[in-house]
This record gives sequence, structure tokens and C-alpha cells, in this order.
Amino acid sequence: MDNLLFRNVTLVERGHPQNGNLVDLWVKNGLIHEIAKGGSLKAEKDLPEKEGGCISVGWVDFGVHLSDPGMEWKDDLKTLSASGLAGGYTTLVTYPNTRPVLDNREYIASVRSRSAHLPVDFLPLGALTLGNEGRDMAELFDMQQAGAVGFSDGKNPIESSGVLLRALQYASAFDGLILDLPLDMSISGDSMVNEGTVSMQMGMKGSPALAETLRTRRDLGLLDYFSGRLHLGPLTTAESVDAVRKARKNHPGLTTGTTLTHLVETDEAVHDFDNNFKIWPPLRNKSDQKGLRKALQDGTLDLISSGHHPQGTEEKNVDFVLAKYGMLGLESCFGQAHTTLVLGKVIELDHLIACLAGNPRRILKLATQSMQVGAVAELTWFDPGKEWTFSAKDIKSKSKNTSWTGRKYTGKALGIYSKGKFTPSE
Repeated sequence: MDNLLFRNVTLVERGHPQNGNLVDLWVKNGLIHEIAKGGSLKAEKDLPEKEGGCISVGWVDFGVHLSDPGMEWKDDLKTLSASGLAGGYTTLVTYPNTRPVLDNREYIASVRSRSAHLPVDFLPLGALTLGNEGRDMAELFDMQQAGAVGFSDGKNPIESSGVLLRALQYASAFDGLILDLPLDMSISGDSMVNEGTVSMQMGMKGSPALAETLRTRRDLGLLDYFSGRLHLGPLTTAESVDAVRKARKNHPGLTTGTTLTHLVETDEAVHDFDNNFKIWPPLRNKSDQKGLRKALQDGTLDLISSGHHPQGTEEKNVDFVLAKYGMLGLESCFGQAHTTLVLGKVIELDHLIACLAGNPRRILKLATQSMQVGAVAELTWFDPGKEWTFSAKDIKSKSKNTSWTGRKYTGKALGIYSKGKFTPSE
């Protein structure tokens, strides 16, 4: 265990009595031992110290695309952990769309055991249906016992209303969390981009906002019938978040999220056929982005994920129509979010940290949800004032599919304290 003193750091946590204050935070034997006024603690002799910056409960990326097992040329557990560490994340929640699909307890246990020695904690989502095929429900309870924190078909929307309803009913017996990407594929089909002016100019088939809105309303209708724990996301349209806003007061188990990319970019980013911005769900228009930002401000959206989806050169360095969906996001997420959303006056810093840390931890019901004396130390140390330029050397993934290199950001992770150890992000 690393004993450590964070000296004169600004504590960032909404609702915490010390939020925004300079504190000394002492970590001892893997626990938060003491929190005191900045510069006041007289700690043990030769105790290592980290000075300045900000401290928060450890960041959680809710919905990372996992390539291990089966697609290790894109990323493996070690390189994915390195990407998370570089971005300041202590925890990565991973989708089950691997090869083979994570649809049984043995595969879930394998991810947990093979990642146990890494500094970043991996929390896998188990497949909701066998093989992510949308037909037969997988053994959800067995997977939860093996370490699954929820159940999802990942990038595959749950097409069958009956399957989703039965999953909500079954999982309620053990307080299981169900996740759905609400998108009607019979409407969206094999579209490349958002339906609208940009898709017409590109000559590409578009995915209409209607495909998401209809499926979001269906999912909310199922909750009206049986109210379980359901997380919808990533949501990308103004109408979808408006429907959720109206439904939330009746459904305490309903939570939502979106990706940072949908908050900071629009479908104009793919106008010049930039393959890296070909993501799923697709980038929407400025009106939808405005709706998402409003939902972020009023709390309709609970969390922001990086949307980290590695793709190899052979998947991206092809014609736009043939390119796979996905872009990297872990390494650059906080810098981009702080620069665009906080310095851009969309939300405050403590609100951003709530979306990166406190809210995901609450939704997942993780043991550590706050910085309190006696709690297990799961911490992210960061500097919101650090200016830097995101470059290829900052990418820790095996894949390089991002168009954000060369951008200047203000705000960077410095390190994490997790699993009883401090690990620098750089």
C-alpha cells in the first residue's frame, strides 16, 4: 500500500462540505485517513507528498469498447488500462461485444482476473442476450456473481420489447442494472451518418433522429409497466432527452448518459468524410447538440463517457462507406471536456466531475462514491489549469483512430490512486 499526502489540493465534489476548498488529504493503508485544511496536516516523517492541483473521487468511464478477447490488434487489457490511466480514470466499465461475447460467468471472471494486476479497475458489463443476438436472455445473475456490474448488448440495440421487459423483471430480483442503446434499426438500418443536410450533401444514407426517439419512448413505456433499473445511452437527440426529462420524476431507477463527442461535435465533423468521426450513434445536428447540453445542465443527463472505441488502421484507413464506427477518447476526454464545457461556460467544474465520477459511481452502486474519512481511496489527481496539446505521443492505445490530435486543451490528469497504489498519468 502506498501511503501518500496530497498537500494543498482543491477538493472537487458536489455536495461535499469541503468542495472548492484547499485541503490536505492523507491516504494511509489504502484508505482516506484524514482531510484537513490545506497546509495544516503534520503527517508521518518521510511521507511522500503531491502538491497542488485538484483531487476528486476516481473517474469512471461508463461504456468503453473492449477488444480483448478476440481483437487484440486494436487493444488489449494492458494498453486499454494505459489509455485510461493517461486520461485520469480509475475505473473502466466495458461493453461485452468481444469475440467471444461476454455472455457467461467464465468470460466475466476472465476479464476480472486478467486485469486484476493493472492500475485501472475493469468492471465488465455482461451481455444481456446470448451472443448479443437479441433473442435469448443470458444468465444474468451468474454473471453478476462473477463480477458483471450490469447487462447490455453494447453497440447492439435491444430490438425485442419482450426481451427487454423480461430482463428488467428478472434483474429486479437481484437489483441488476440493464442498459440499452435506444435505436430502432428497422428505421436507422445501415446508415452512415445523421439524416439531414450533411447526409444529403455527402450523398450518404442517414439515420433519422426519429429512430432514437421512438425507441427511447418505447423503453420509457416499458418502465411505466415495470419500473426497474434502466440506463439509456448514449442519447444523442434533443427529443430523446426531452422525453427522459418528463419521465424521470416517475422512475427513480432511470439514468442516462451521452458521449463527450456528441456534446462537443456535430455532423459537420464528417462533412469532409473524416472516418474517425464516423461513430455510432452518429453525430447529430446543432439543434440536437443544444438539447444535449441543456439536458446536461439540468441533470437529465447523468454522465459523460469518452466513447472510447479503438479501431485498427485496416478498419479506418478505407473508404468512408467501408470504415468501421468508432473513435478513441480516453486520453483526451478530460482536456476536451474541461476546455469546451467548463471554460466554455456550459457547466461548472464540480458538475463535470460529478458526470465523470460521482454519478457513474452512484449508478453502479460502487463502494466508494465520495471522499470521506475511512473510505477506500479511489482518487484522481488533476490540474484544470494545465495547458497542453494532444499529440500522437499521448495515445497509449494500439489503435490511432482519432482526429483530436493537434488540439490545444486546458486541463489534464496528473495521476490516480487506486488499488492501494499511486500511479502517475504521465
